[in-house]
Formats: sequence, structure tokens, C-alpha cells
Amino acid sequence: MELISTVIVLTCVTLGLGWLLLSAHARLKGDDNELIDAIDALLPQTQCAQCGYPGCRPYAEAVAGGAAIDLCPPGGNATFEALGSLLGRSGGVSPPAPENVLARIREEECIGCFLCTRACPVDAIIGAPGYMHTVIEDECTGCELCLPACPVDCIDLVPAPEAITDTAENADIHASGALREERPRPQMLPGTAHGGQPCIGCNRCEPVCPADLAPRELLWLSSAGKWDGARELGLHRCIECRLCDRACPSDIPLAHIFAGGKRVLAERGARDARAAHAKARFEARAERLAAEQDAARARRAERLARRKRQTQQDGAAFQ
Repeated sequence: MELISTVIVLTCVTLGLGWLLLSAHARLKGDDNELIDAIDALLPQTQCAQCGYPGCRPYAEAVAGGAAIDLCPPGGNATFEALGSLLGRSGGVSPPAPENVLARIREEECIGCFLCTRACPVDAIIGAPGYMHTVIEDECTGCELCLPACPVDCIDLVPAPEAITDTAENADIHASGALREERPRPQMLPGTAHGGQPCIGCNRCEPVCPADLAPRELLWLSSAGKWDGARELGLHRCIECRLCDRACPSDIPLAHIFAGGKRVLAERGARDARAAHAKARFEARAERLAAEQDAARARRAERLARRKRQTQQDGAAFQ
């Protein structure tokens, strides 16, 4: 009887420990997935494989497992610093500023080999085997994967339309988080924001704001490049009425600064929308290829089964 009681107790303890281990594993796996999702959200979603991994999601998984955070050229310094801030890492070499480019096929030289179409991770190249191909420029992410795939070297990388219209006056909006200026101004530092007399914190600007914003806080957030915080405080709702300028005893051009900040938010929003769109096309392509592979395997299995049945029928007829 005592032996049976001991066995029952040991069984209960084993089952309890097993349940605890399974619960801990599920919880840790959930934490890992949340971290991978957070890392993936910071990547540019060009799916270019320049990091050495087949896409942004696999690279996010690798980074979560300890891989280097400086392997993403399209993300540039902004992605490198964002990953370092998220993961608390400081090692690595900051990538250079990314080039905003897209692929363009010299169509008169295209031989219709279809290899570039297979290489494109977001299905941005259309064409059929034996016919001329072309790039859907609105879908191209500039990943460069089509270049080595082309056997006749008829694909060029050209500046994207927004890169062509970008001027020296607003070039510092990209990746650096600095404000885009309409005319040359001294470098803006936290507390000065306009290169002149610093904000004295009098808060006279807030009561006059017709949009019920907090210009003083928005000034500091904009000066520090903390755009997420500025968005949360409603920077995009600024109507640029300049009433805060008139109330400011330090003559800080608040409306001008906020206008630049709104352009930064708009650029960031457009960039995030492009990344989400490219990611969706990449995932749709992966699903399509997987479905095609499944269909091919099913057809092969059906052919093999048909041949087997035919062989059995032939054998039965021979007998």
C-alpha cells in the first residue's frame, strides 16, 4: 500500500512539473514572438536578403537570437539605432545612409528569360517567358535581387521619383530624424530649436493655441527628434496659425518648426505604408509559391498513382 502511495505521489509530481515546463515554454515562446514582431516592425521590408537572410522576418528571428544588428543596408543608420535601442545593444558599425532607388529594365535588350521575375521578392516585374519584361515601379523596393539574375545585364538601378525631387534643403529629413528646412538655418539643438535664444519655459504659447496643443512640449520633442511622442501629442493637428510665434518672448519660429515636423511625420507615415505594402506582397508571393509547389506535388502524386494503377492493370491482363 505504501509503495502504491509513493508511485501516485511521484506521478503527480512528474505531471505537475511537466505542466509547469509546458506553461513556461509557451510563455517564453510568446515573448520570443513579441520580440520578433517588434524587430520585424523596425526593418524596411525590402526583403532584399542583403543581410544574408532570405527576408526581413528571418533576419528579425536571427536578431532575436543574437545576430548582429548592423546587417541591413536599406535600413541605414535609423534602423541600426532603432534596433540598438530596442535590444539594448551598442555593438556594430552603423550602415551608410540608404539610397532610394528602383530597378528599370532596358526593354529593347530584354530576352524574356523570366529569371528576374523569379528573383523579385515582391512580384514587381511582369512578363512572360520569351517576351519583354518590365518593372512596376510603384511596387519595386530597390532590393537589387534582379540584377545578378539577369544574364544579359539589361537592368539598371535609377533614383526613385521622390529621390529625384528631393533637394538639398530637405535631404536631412531622411534617416537622421532632423527637421526639413525651407531655407538654411543654424543647427537646431534641444532647448534652442531654432539656432537662437532658447525656450524659457514660460508656456505663453499654450493658451493661445486654437488646436489645444502643447507647443512647448512639441518644441522639445521635435528638437530631440522624438517623433512618436510628437505624434501622440498631436503635432499633425497643428494648423500653423503662428499665434504661438507672436506669444513667444524668445521669438522662436514655432509654426515653422512644427511645419517641418509635420513633413517628417508625413514622410515617416508614407515610408511605413510602403514597408507594409511590400511586406504584404512578399507574403502573398510566398503563399502563392507554396500553393504552386503543393499543386505540383499533388499532380506528381496523381501521375505516379495513375501509372501504378496502369501497371497493375497491365499485369493483371498479362496473367
